This record gives sequence, structure tokens and C-alpha cells, in this order.
Amino acid sequence: MHRRSFIKSGMAATAAAVVGIGAVDITAAGASVQPKSYSGANLLGWETVVGDGILARPGQAGVSMSDIATNHLATHSELQANIQSRGVMAHNICFKRIIDDMALSYRHAASFEFRLPFIPDHGDQSQNAQTFEGGMFIWDGSGDRRDHGLGFQWLLNPWMAEYGQIYKWSMSHAGWRPVVRLEPDTAWHAVSIELDPRSKLAELYIDDLHIDRVYTRRRKAEVWGQETAARLQAEIISLDPGSNDVAPAHRAEVRNWTWDWTL
Repeated sequence: MHRRSFIKSGMAATAAAVVGIGAVDITAAGASVQPKSYSGANLLGWETVVGDGILARPGQAGVSMSDIATNHLATHSELQANIQSRGVMAHNICFKRIIDDMALSYRHAASFEFRLPFIPDHGDQSQNAQTFEGGMFIWDGSGDRRDHGLGFQWLLNPWMAEYGQIYKWSMSHAGWRPVVRLEPDTAWHAVSIELDPRSKLAELYIDDLHIDRVYTRRRKAEVWGQETAARLQAEIISLDPGSNDVAPAHRAEVRNWTWDWTL
């Protein structure tokens, strides 16, 4: 995948809430500020948690880890949501987290590729989709207790007029804001992210679609820790079940991720 270096001036980002982030991947906290580089063909070593984009129909048990999974193959990983096809909307957040006291002192550049193994439509009751999402965030637990970062959401529910719309999180609108459209297909798509928390600048490309003004800072609950932690993440949300007690599963594939920390 072609890598860009596109932070220059006056750029921005979005944030997505994360629920129940547990174990962490730790690089020595308080280590000296040196360039770092991480990469992988799949998401092996990343963590999977239930996000906040969930609901359960009356009579259905709440969404739990039994409703999501991330499977790792040699060439890619597959995110799954609502794997039991219950009357729920399930949110799978898969993320690489690195705890480092100096994470906010770096410029971060990341990339990955993603694809849908199916095209959402009105007819298939076995698999369908609500969203694919991704982003990068740095939690400043010992400072302003805000999540600094950017993210995007690709709306894939074929019953919605906004089908195929890509959204960014907007601080000024306090929610998701439409920016560009990407026609749903089964091709591989490339994401490139740059985030410079020192200058409050960020920028995002999906293929050749440029999304700017995406930087955000978002307060989190006091239960979040005192550490400084950077996260690169990919997410899916399964189809809203509506009034149905059975709903389709959702799958998406991710591969070839990179994450560079520079001064």
C-alpha cells in the first residue's frame, strides 16, 4: 500500500467511544523518546472488546464477548460481529494499544487495508452490515484526561439512505458528520492516518478520498486509568435488527498494518 506523509498545517480528527478495554500491550512506560515502528500482516496480538454501538431486542440477552470474535489467518484477520445471528446489534473493536508516557510527544503515522467479503443488500439474511470503522487515539490519563485522536465510520446498512456514506467525528457537531461517499464493494481499501497531538493536527485518507478537519479531544469516564496509552483500531458494527429476533452476522477483513512513531 502506498504510504503518505501528509501532516502540514491546519488539519484535524474524530473520536469513538470504547467500552471495556481490558488487558494492554505495553512498551516500557516512561521510555526515552526514540523513533519506533510496528507492523503486521494480520492483527495477531491486538485485543478485541465490545464497543458501545450495541443494542438488544426485548427478550434478548445483552451483547457480550460471545457475540464477537476476531480470527487471525496468515494473510489477514477477520473481524466478526453478531456471530450467533441473534436479535442484537454487536460492536467489535479490535485494537493495538501501547502504553508509553511519551506517546503524546510523537507524530504518529499509521496505515492498514480493509475489505468486506460480501456486499450488503436487502436479500441476504445470513450476513449484512451496519458499519466498518477505524481510527487512532491517545488517552491522556495523567494529564487532561481526554482521548486525542481521529476516526471514521463507513455506513453499510442497505436500508438507510446514507448507505456508503463515510463519516468523521466532529467536536463542533458533537457527533458523526458526513464527509465523502465510498460505494460498498468487496475490493481492498487503503487507510492512511497521521496524528500529531503536539500541534493538535490530524489527517486521514481512505484510498484517494481525503478527509481533513478530523482532530478531536473527548472526555472519558473516571474509570479510565492514569496512564498515557495510544491505540490503533479497526471496528465493525452488525446490522440493527429492527423488530427482528434474528439478525445477520457481519464480517470484515483487515491486513498489512503499519504504525510509525517519529519526532
